[in-house]
Amino acid sequence: MNSAAHGPQSPHVFSEHSSVSPGLGHLKSPAPGRTRSVSDSSAPRRDSVTRTSTPSLGKNGKAAGQQGSPWETLVVFAINLKQLTVQMNMSNVMGNNTWTTSGLKSQGRLSVGSNRDREISMSVGLGRSKLDSKGGVVGGNIDVNTLEMVSHISEHPNQQPSHKIQITMGSTEARVDYMGSSILMGVFSNADLQLQDEWKVNLCTVDTSLSEKSEIFVHGDLQWDIFQVIISRSTTPDLIKIGMKLQEFFTQQFDTSKRALSTWGPGPYLPPKTPVINADKGAAELYVDAAHHRHWPGVLKVIAGFTPEYKSQDRPNCEERCDL
Repeated sequence: MNSAAHGPQSPHVFSEHSSVSPGLGHLKSPAPGRTRSVSDSSAPRRDSVTRTSTPSLGKNGKAAGQQGSPWETLVVFAINLKQLTVQMNMSNVMGNNTWTTSGLKSQGRLSVGSNRDREISMSVGLGRSKLDSKGGVVGGNIDVNTLEMVSHISEHPNQQPSHKIQITMGSTEARVDYMGSSILMGVFSNADLQLQDEWKVNLCTVDTSLSEKSEIFVHGDLQWDIFQVIISRSTTPDLIKIGMKLQEFFTQQFDTSKRALSTWGPGPYLPPKTPVINADKGAAELYVDAAHHRHWPGVLKVIAGFTPEYKSQDRPNCEERCDL
Protein backbone atom coordinates (compact mmCIF):
# COMPACT_ATOMS: atom_id res chain seq x y z
CA MET A 1 0.00 0.00 0.00
CA ASN A 2 1.37 3.38 -1.04
CA SER A 3 0.86 6.39 1.18
CA ALA A 4 1.96 9.97 0.83
CA ALA A 5 2.16 12.54 3.64
CA HIS A 6 1.36 16.15 2.97
CA GLY A 7 2.67 18.95 5.17
CA PRO A 8 0.35 21.71 6.45
CA GLN A 9 -0.26 24.52 4.04
CA SER A 10 0.29 28.21 4.71
CA PRO A 11 -2.53 30.08 6.49
CA HIS A 12 -5.18 31.46 4.18
CA VAL A 13 -5.60 35.24 4.06
CA PHE A 14 -9.10 35.01 2.59
CA SER A 15 -11.79 33.50 4.76
CA GLU A 16 -14.11 32.72 1.87
CA HIS A 17 -11.49 30.82 -0.12
CA SER A 18 -9.81 28.71 2.56
CA SER A 19 -10.44 25.36 0.88
CA VAL A 20 -7.61 23.69 -0.97
CA SER A 21 -7.88 23.24 -4.72
CA PRO A 22 -9.91 20.13 -5.54
CA GLY A 23 -8.24 17.08 -6.95
CA LEU A 24 -4.98 17.49 -4.99
CA GLY A 25 -5.83 15.65 -1.78
CA HIS A 26 -5.21 12.15 -3.10
CA LEU A 27 -1.69 12.64 -4.44
CA LYS A 28 0.46 9.48 -4.29
CA SER A 29 4.17 9.06 -4.62
CA PRO A 30 5.56 6.83 -7.37
CA ALA A 31 5.40 3.12 -6.55
CA PRO A 32 8.73 1.69 -5.26
CA GLY A 33 10.42 -1.33 -6.81
CA ARG A 34 8.75 -4.65 -6.05
CA THR A 35 9.89 -8.30 -6.45
CA ARG A 36 8.15 -10.96 -8.45
CA SER A 37 8.82 -14.66 -9.13
CA VAL A 38 9.04 -15.87 -12.69
CA SER A 39 9.16 -19.61 -13.32
CA ASP A 40 10.68 -21.03 -16.47
CA SER A 41 8.32 -23.43 -18.22
CA SER A 42 11.13 -25.46 -19.76
CA ALA A 43 13.08 -25.94 -16.49
CA PRO A 44 11.94 -27.98 -13.49
CA ARG A 45 9.82 -26.23 -10.91
CA ARG A 46 12.56 -26.37 -8.27
CA ASP A 47 14.78 -24.13 -10.45
CA SER A 48 12.78 -20.93 -10.05
CA VAL A 49 14.40 -17.61 -10.86
CA THR A 50 13.78 -14.54 -8.71
CA ARG A 51 14.04 -11.17 -10.47
CA THR A 52 13.85 -7.64 -9.08
CA SER A 53 12.19 -5.00 -11.25
CA THR A 54 13.81 -1.56 -11.35
CA PRO A 55 12.13 1.64 -12.55
CA SER A 56 13.10 2.71 -16.05
CA LEU A 57 15.27 5.76 -16.37
CA GLY A 58 14.45 8.69 -18.59
CA LYS A 59 16.75 10.90 -20.60
CA ASN A 60 17.74 12.97 -17.58
CA GLY A 61 18.61 9.90 -15.51
CA LYS A 62 15.48 10.12 -13.33
CA ALA A 63 12.85 7.50 -12.83
CA ALA A 64 10.01 7.60 -15.33
CA GLY A 65 7.44 7.44 -12.53
CA GLN A 66 8.89 10.59 -10.91
CA GLN A 67 8.54 12.69 -14.05
CA GLY A 68 4.74 12.76 -13.77
CA SER A 69 4.63 13.50 -10.05
CA PRO A 70 1.81 15.95 -9.25
CA TRP A 71 2.73 19.19 -7.52
CA GLU A 72 1.12 22.31 -6.13
CA THR A 73 2.57 25.78 -5.54
CA LEU A 74 1.10 28.21 -3.02
CA VAL A 75 2.19 31.87 -2.78
CA VAL A 76 0.84 34.19 -0.08
CA PHE A 77 1.79 37.88 0.12
CA ALA A 78 0.77 40.93 2.13
CA ILE A 79 1.66 44.63 1.84
CA ASN A 80 1.04 47.33 4.43
CA LEU A 81 2.05 50.92 3.65
CA LYS A 82 1.24 53.42 6.35
CA GLN A 83 2.03 56.67 4.51
CA LEU A 84 3.89 57.73 1.37
CA THR A 85 4.59 61.32 0.31
CA VAL A 86 6.09 62.18 -3.08
CA GLN A 87 7.07 65.72 -4.07
CA MET A 88 8.22 66.61 -7.56
CA ASN A 89 8.64 69.61 -9.85
CA MET A 90 7.39 69.37 -13.43
CA SER A 91 8.78 72.71 -14.72
CA ASN A 92 6.14 75.16 -15.93
CA VAL A 93 3.77 72.45 -17.21
CA MET A 94 2.40 71.32 -13.85
CA GLY A 95 4.62 73.22 -11.41
CA ASN A 96 5.05 71.77 -7.92
CA ASN A 97 3.22 68.49 -7.31
CA THR A 98 2.57 66.70 -4.03
CA TRP A 99 1.18 63.18 -3.89
CA THR A 100 0.21 61.81 -0.47
CA THR A 101 -1.03 58.24 0.08
CA SER A 102 -1.96 56.68 3.40
CA GLY A 103 -3.47 53.40 4.55
CA LEU A 104 -2.46 51.27 1.57
CA LYS A 105 -2.98 47.56 2.26
CA SER A 106 -2.92 44.57 -0.04
CA GLN A 107 -2.97 40.82 0.41
CA GLY A 108 -3.29 37.92 -1.98
CA ARG A 109 -3.11 34.20 -2.49
CA LEU A 110 -1.93 32.31 -5.59
CA SER A 111 -2.36 28.55 -5.93
CA VAL A 112 -1.21 26.71 -9.06
CA GLY A 113 -1.25 22.93 -9.58
CA SER A 114 0.25 20.50 -12.06
CA ASN A 115 -3.21 19.49 -13.35
CA ARG A 116 -3.81 23.09 -14.53
CA ASP A 117 -5.66 24.18 -11.40
CA ARG A 118 -5.40 27.89 -10.69
CA GLU A 119 -6.84 29.89 -7.82
CA ILE A 120 -5.98 33.59 -7.47
CA SER A 121 -7.45 35.87 -4.80
CA MET A 122 -6.32 39.42 -4.15
CA SER A 123 -7.60 42.44 -2.25
CA VAL A 124 -6.38 46.05 -2.21
CA GLY A 125 -7.43 48.75 0.22
CA LEU A 126 -6.61 52.45 0.20
CA GLY A 127 -7.36 54.86 3.02
CA ARG A 128 -6.74 58.15 1.23
CA SER A 129 -4.77 59.42 -1.76
CA LYS A 130 -4.42 63.07 -2.76
CA LEU A 131 -2.62 64.72 -5.69
CA ASP A 132 -2.15 68.50 -5.64
CA SER A 133 -0.59 70.53 -8.45
CA LYS A 134 0.20 74.25 -8.25
CA GLY A 135 2.23 76.85 -10.12
CA GLY A 136 1.98 75.50 -13.66
CA VAL A 137 -0.06 75.78 -16.83
CA VAL A 138 -1.96 72.66 -15.75
CA GLY A 139 -3.10 72.47 -12.15
CA GLY A 140 -5.76 71.18 -9.82
CA ASN A 141 -6.20 68.41 -7.28
CA ILE A 142 -7.65 64.89 -7.03
CA ASP A 143 -8.75 63.49 -3.67
CA VAL A 144 -9.77 59.80 -3.29
CA ASN A 145 -11.08 58.41 0.00
CA THR A 146 -11.70 54.77 0.98
CA LEU A 147 -11.01 52.70 -2.11
CA GLU A 148 -11.32 48.89 -1.91
CA MET A 149 -10.94 46.24 -4.58
CA VAL A 150 -11.42 42.45 -4.31
CA SER A 151 -10.83 40.01 -7.18
CA HIS A 152 -11.00 36.23 -7.50
CA ILE A 153 -10.02 33.93 -10.37
CA SER A 154 -10.87 30.23 -10.38
CA GLU A 155 -9.87 27.91 -13.23
CA HIS A 156 -10.03 24.10 -13.01
CA PRO A 157 -9.99 21.36 -15.65
CA ASN A 158 -13.40 20.14 -16.83
CA GLN A 159 -15.09 23.08 -15.08
CA GLN A 160 -16.32 26.44 -16.27
CA PRO A 161 -13.90 29.22 -15.27
CA SER A 162 -15.01 32.01 -12.96
CA HIS A 163 -13.70 35.57 -12.67
CA LYS A 164 -15.06 38.12 -10.20
CA ILE A 165 -14.10 41.67 -9.29
CA GLN A 166 -15.65 44.22 -6.96
CA ILE A 167 -14.61 47.86 -6.52
CA THR A 168 -15.98 50.06 -3.75
CA MET A 169 -15.15 53.75 -3.47
CA GLY A 170 -16.16 56.13 -0.72
CA SER A 171 -15.80 59.54 -2.36
CA THR A 172 -13.73 61.20 -5.06
CA GLU A 173 -13.35 64.94 -5.67
CA ALA A 174 -11.47 66.40 -8.62
CA ARG A 175 -10.69 69.86 -9.99
CA VAL A 176 -8.73 70.60 -13.17
CA ASP A 177 -7.26 74.07 -13.87
CA TYR A 178 -5.83 75.41 -17.12
CA MET A 179 -4.07 78.77 -17.34
CA GLY A 180 -5.24 79.67 -13.85
CA SER A 181 -8.96 79.04 -14.42
CA SER A 182 -11.01 75.98 -13.44
CA ILE A 183 -12.37 74.09 -16.43
CA LEU A 184 -13.65 70.91 -14.74
CA MET A 185 -14.97 70.07 -11.28
CA GLY A 186 -16.61 66.83 -10.19
CA VAL A 187 -17.78 64.77 -7.22
CA PHE A 188 -18.33 61.01 -7.25
CA SER A 189 -19.31 59.28 -3.98
CA ASN A 190 -20.43 55.90 -2.66
CA ALA A 191 -19.72 54.00 -5.87
CA ASP A 192 -19.91 50.21 -6.07
CA LEU A 193 -18.96 48.20 -9.17
CA GLN A 194 -19.34 44.43 -9.49
CA LEU A 195 -18.32 42.39 -12.52
CA GLN A 196 -18.69 38.63 -12.99
CA ASP A 197 -18.40 36.49 -16.09
CA GLU A 198 -20.38 33.38 -17.00
CA TRP A 199 -18.99 30.77 -19.38
CA LYS A 200 -21.11 28.29 -21.31
CA VAL A 201 -18.60 26.09 -23.11
CA ASN A 202 -19.06 22.43 -24.01
CA LEU A 203 -16.44 20.55 -21.99
CA CYS A 204 -17.62 16.99 -22.68
CA THR A 205 -16.56 16.51 -26.31
CA VAL A 206 -12.98 16.85 -27.45
CA ASP A 207 -13.72 17.20 -31.16
CA THR A 208 -15.20 20.66 -31.67
CA SER A 209 -17.11 21.62 -34.78
CA LEU A 210 -18.40 24.86 -36.21
CA SER A 211 -21.97 24.02 -35.21
CA GLU A 212 -21.17 24.12 -31.48
CA LYS A 213 -21.55 27.50 -29.81
CA SER A 214 -19.54 28.90 -26.92
CA GLU A 215 -21.18 31.73 -24.99
CA ILE A 216 -19.52 34.10 -22.55
CA PHE A 217 -21.58 36.58 -20.56
CA VAL A 218 -20.34 39.46 -18.39
CA HIS A 219 -22.71 40.59 -15.66
CA GLY A 220 -22.12 44.07 -14.26
CA ASP A 221 -23.74 46.12 -11.52
CA LEU A 222 -22.88 49.79 -10.94
CA GLN A 223 -24.30 51.89 -8.15
CA TRP A 224 -23.50 55.36 -6.83
CA ASP A 225 -24.98 58.00 -4.59
CA ILE A 226 -23.75 61.36 -5.94
CA PHE A 227 -22.29 62.11 -9.37
CA GLN A 228 -21.91 65.80 -10.21
CA VAL A 229 -19.79 67.41 -12.94
CA ILE A 230 -19.35 71.11 -13.71
CA ILE A 231 -17.85 72.10 -17.07
CA SER A 232 -17.51 75.30 -19.08
CA ARG A 233 -17.66 76.20 -22.74
CA SER A 234 -13.92 75.70 -23.21
CA THR A 235 -13.62 72.43 -21.26
CA THR A 236 -13.30 70.13 -24.27
CA PRO A 237 -10.65 72.11 -26.22
CA ASP A 238 -8.73 72.84 -23.01
CA LEU A 239 -8.62 69.15 -22.12
CA ILE A 240 -7.21 68.41 -25.58
CA LYS A 241 -4.53 71.08 -25.06
CA ILE A 242 -3.71 69.63 -21.64
CA GLY A 243 -3.25 66.19 -23.14
CA MET A 244 -0.95 67.50 -25.86
CA LYS A 245 1.18 69.46 -23.37
CA LEU A 246 1.54 66.49 -21.06
CA GLN A 247 2.45 64.21 -23.96
CA GLU A 248 5.09 66.67 -25.17
CA PHE A 249 6.51 67.07 -21.66
CA PHE A 250 6.83 63.34 -20.94
CA THR A 251 8.27 62.66 -24.40
CA GLN A 252 10.92 65.34 -23.86
CA GLN A 253 11.77 64.00 -20.40
CA PHE A 254 12.05 60.45 -21.72
CA ASP A 255 14.37 61.56 -24.53
CA THR A 256 16.52 63.54 -22.07
CA SER A 257 16.77 60.54 -19.76
CA LYS A 258 17.92 58.30 -22.61
CA ARG A 259 20.54 60.87 -23.57
CA ALA A 260 21.82 61.02 -19.98
CA LEU A 261 21.91 57.25 -19.57
CA SER A 262 23.67 56.79 -22.91
CA THR A 263 26.73 58.62 -21.53
CA TRP A 264 27.36 55.59 -19.31
CA GLY A 265 27.25 53.19 -22.24
CA PRO A 266 29.95 52.35 -24.80
CA GLY A 267 28.28 54.10 -27.74
CA PRO A 268 27.22 57.73 -28.28
CA TYR A 269 23.60 58.85 -28.19
CA LEU A 270 21.92 59.03 -31.59
CA PRO A 271 18.66 61.00 -31.66
CA PRO A 272 15.82 59.53 -33.71
CA LYS A 273 16.01 60.59 -37.34
CA THR A 274 13.07 62.37 -38.92
CA PRO A 275 12.02 60.48 -42.07
CA VAL A 276 12.40 62.46 -45.28
CA ILE A 277 9.35 62.17 -47.53
CA ASN A 278 9.99 62.38 -51.23
CA ALA A 279 7.53 64.51 -53.22
CA ASP A 280 7.01 61.88 -55.93
CA LYS A 281 6.63 59.13 -53.33
CA GLY A 282 4.15 61.23 -51.36
CA ALA A 283 2.04 61.83 -54.47
CA ALA A 284 2.09 58.10 -55.29
CA GLU A 285 0.98 57.21 -51.75
CA LEU A 286 -1.79 59.81 -51.98
CA TYR A 287 -2.96 58.27 -55.26
CA VAL A 288 -2.93 54.79 -53.73
CA ASP A 289 -4.90 56.07 -50.74
CA ALA A 290 -7.46 57.65 -53.04
CA ALA A 291 -7.76 54.44 -55.04
CA HIS A 292 -8.26 52.52 -51.82
CA HIS A 293 -11.58 54.30 -51.27
CA ARG A 294 -12.94 53.40 -54.69
CA HIS A 295 -15.03 50.62 -53.15
CA TRP A 296 -17.82 53.10 -52.37
CA PRO A 297 -19.18 53.17 -55.95
CA GLY A 298 -19.74 49.42 -55.74
CA VAL A 299 -21.66 49.88 -52.48
CA LEU A 300 -23.78 52.61 -54.07
CA LYS A 301 -24.51 50.36 -57.02
CA VAL A 302 -25.81 47.62 -54.70
CA ILE A 303 -27.95 50.09 -52.75
CA ALA A 304 -29.41 51.54 -55.95
CA GLY A 305 -30.48 48.06 -57.06
CA PHE A 306 -32.85 47.74 -54.07
CA THR A 307 -34.86 50.85 -54.99
CA PRO A 308 -38.64 50.12 -55.11
CA GLU A 309 -40.32 50.28 -58.51
CA TYR A 310 -42.89 52.82 -57.44
CA LYS A 311 -40.16 55.19 -56.29
CA SER A 312 -37.68 54.87 -59.10
CA GLN A 313 -35.43 57.87 -59.65
CA ASP A 314 -32.43 58.58 -61.77
CA ARG A 315 -29.29 57.30 -60.11
CA PRO A 316 -25.74 58.38 -61.01
CA ASN A 317 -23.78 56.05 -63.24
CA CYS A 318 -21.47 54.13 -60.93
CA GLU A 319 -19.04 53.40 -63.73
CA GLU A 320 -18.14 57.07 -63.61
CA ARG A 321 -16.79 59.03 -60.65
CA CYS A 322 -19.05 58.92 -57.58
CA ASP A 323 -18.36 61.18 -54.63
CA LEU A 324 -20.00 60.28 -51.31
